[in-house]
Amino acid sequence: MPMAILVSAILAFALGWLWYSPKMFGTIWLNSIGRSPGDLQESLARYLVTFIGWVVAAFVYAFLIGHDFVDGIRDYIFLSIALWGAYMMPAKAHAIMWGNFNTKLLWIDGGYMLSGYIIFAFVFRLLA
Repeated sequence: MPMAILVSAILAFALGWLWYSPKMFGTIWLNSIGRSPGDLQESLARYLVTFIGWVVAAFVYAFLIGHDFVDGIRDYIFLSIALWGAYMMPAKAHAIMWGNFNTKLLWIDGGYMLSGYIIFAFVFRLLA
């Protein structure tokens, strides 16, 4: 199980590099937060916190699949969508709506998180 936790966290984190690149949603994301590429400072702390967040999420995912209600890939995908819908989306929607941010952020960031959880489904199904 530790291998599945590490691999899924690394893959979900790596997806962020592509997801927020100009080739995918990076330009729209920057416009939505009112910034330009030169405004963002690369920070090891930001990347470290993001990676640790994925590790914690993978650890919780591992804990949940250890309770015998997850069997086939459909169960893993359902768990991923359920976690995303129950915990990530309401928190993100609250932060965006009450923080007066662009609602495009809900779909860009929410899509990234859902994709990360779907990665968990396949990695844990293969390695756990």
